[in-house]
Amino acid sequence: MPRLALKLVQTPPGVTVSFREGGTALLGRAGVFTIGIDERCDILVRVEPWAWDDFCRDGWGGRRNTGLAVDDDGRWTADHLGHGGRIFLNGEALVRPTTPLVLGDRLAPSRALIFELVDADQPLAGCEPPAELLDAVAERPLDEGRWHVLADWLIEHEAPHALMAAYELKLRDGTNDPDLLGEYASARRQRHVLSELRFDHVTWKCGYVVACSLSLGPRDRAEPERLARGLGSAQFGAVSSVTLQCNGTESGARLETVLAAMPKTVRVVGLQFHSAVPIASLMALRVRPPKAQTVRLHLADPVGPLAPLVDVLVASGWQTLDFEATRLTDRAAELRELVERHPTTRFMLGGTSLSASVARSLDRPNVDWVCDEHDAVLVELETGAVLPLSRRRHGFAWGLSLVPFADGWTTPDGVRLFASGELVRGAGRQFLFLAGPSLNRLYREWLEAAARTP
Repeated sequence: MPRLALKLVQTPPGVTVSFREGGTALLGRAGVFTIGIDERCDILVRVEPWAWDDFCRDGWGGRRNTGLAVDDDGRWTADHLGHGGRIFLNGEALVRPTTPLVLGDRLAPSRALIFELVDADQPLAGCEPPAELLDAVAERPLDEGRWHVLADWLIEHEAPHALMAAYELKLRDGTNDPDLLGEYASARRQRHVLSELRFDHVTWKCGYVVACSLSLGPRDRAEPERLARGLGSAQFGAVSSVTLQCNGTESGARLETVLAAMPKTVRVVGLQFHSAVPIASLMALRVRPPKAQTVRLHLADPVGPLAPLVDVLVASGWQTLDFEATRLTDRAAELRELVERHPTTRFMLGGTSLSASVARSLDRPNVDWVCDEHDAVLVELETGAVLPLSRRRHGFAWGLSLVPFADGWTTPDGVRLFASGELVRGAGRQFLFLAGPSLNRLYREWLEAAARTP
């Protein structure tokens, strides 16, 4: 007999399902498994509060709803675990407590939550794509060609979020079909549900988290398990950038635990502290996710010399050190020494409040002020400090009245669209707005021109 697997076919609005081993199917190895809302279940069902009444009305009951058993010969049985709800098999309520299952059977713990028993040795329609496709978009999240390859796979294999990929990449500008828009909205609601971890500033594409911030609250014993469940869910299969929002009290050991739980696709890790942080706590960054290349530090005011931290980061394999939004105004000499000591490491210094004179002294091949994700820069005219702008990052406008619009930036009322070379006033300061295909070159040209101006 063929080796069977239990595949997720359908979920109702407000309900998400995760498999302990990942993916969208339970492979039929010998053992006993459960479906339920209890965190210890092998197939974990999560229900939004607003969806609970309808979910129970459709048959759901108990914290541990359905038992599944697979014997050594690959035969499956389903067990009603004695709750007050009903379990449906091929549309009919189970009568016997223990019922044999065969290839093609559809099992529904609630009428709209449906699993199907399929041949595990055949490609599973509706499953997650191969890891190499997800890793490709995580490596180059701005490459639309890679997203189209992924979207084609999702559509061909009838993945649950294939409609999202089709709409976002292929149909958005060419349809006003209300039925299609409604189906897209329904698929989006079901897919865009994350775990009990506190995520902010989430950027989605084709049903996958591309970038997000994770707020670290009070620590408890269950944190490692929550991290494994949350960051290991299918929605994080192509995540490229994760920023950890810290309150300054996190120990190095705790940060190491969080970094070790990062998905394997992550390329950029950010640490954001809103208060002064001892450099010793940042030594946790010696734990580098296997494919991560860039560390982005948002440090209100680092305490202690930078050299020990930078030396550890370079030795740990970080290729780009981005000090975005870190106050480095009094560390020019220290930075020059580090830049010269590590010539093959890229230093990103945009948003660090370094003046034009310091920027000119740091003009080295391994120093840049912006990266590919930035769309424009603001140059503070009084000091010459540069502030990068990114439409892909939520609220990334340095507290100024600027919002992304179409291919440019505008005021919140949309009245004025700024062009490169225009002046922007805000927060009692005056800035020069620069935009173009090579922002680092534009800023360096401005530095040279400013140095020649008497």
